[in-house]
Amino acid sequence: MDHQLMEIMEQMNKQFKKMDHRFEAIDKKFDAMDNRFDTMDKRFDTMNQKFVAMDSRFDLVDQRFNKIDLRFDNVESKIESLQETVENNATEFRSHFRHVEEKLNYHDRMFKLVTEELIGRR
Repeated sequence: MDHQLMEIMEQMNKQFKKMDHRFEAIDKKFDAMDNRFDTMDKRFDTMNQKFVAMDSRFDLVDQRFNKIDLRFDNVESKIESLQETVENNATEFRSHFRHVEEKLNYHDRMFKLVTEELIGRR
């Protein structure tokens, strides 16, 4: 019976060693998985930093577009003011040209009258 007990204990010992090897293999796999997760965490951290940098760049681009929008609004108002000035000047010039034309017509009539008088006296 001692012999049987020793065999049983030896078999149990072998089983425990097998289990110990399995646990060691599982531990190694978990360590490898841990390393992979650490690597993935680092990659995600790097990606997150890149997204934060991209976000700041987009904010800068957005600010630039807002400034450009303000400048275009300013240019648009200046163009409207210039257009109004041109229209006012055109009206003024038309009035001035009418006045000049009337004066020229008057002088033309006067020259004709003077010419007729001078021709008639000869």
